[in-house]
Amino acid sequence: MNRATAVLTAILLLCAIAAQGIPIPGTLGRCQCPTTSSNFINLKTIKNLQYIPKGPHCETQEIIITKKNEQKVCVNPDAKWVKIIIKSRKGSRRRN
Repeated sequence: MNRATAVLTAILLLCAIAAQGIPIPGTLGRCQCPTTSSNFINLKTIKNLQYIPKGPHCETQEIIITKKNEQKVCVNPDAKWVKIIIKSRKGSRRRN
């Protein structure tokens, strides 16, 4: 196999992976949260909580909190206070 054929094969393989939406190992794909914070956010300042499960777009689950001042903060889904908020929101949805 000559060099041109090897390069062409590699390019076609990468295109096939991208077309199927499979993240390339070692990259974060198209994650919206490159970094997360574990710092507590006062519940009174939270306007919206967005949960994005892991999938072909990103290898990790993401939680984005929008504050009332429109500031968006990516929070660590493993932080204890975040788990409590998610659990309480799921419970309040069932009652309605």
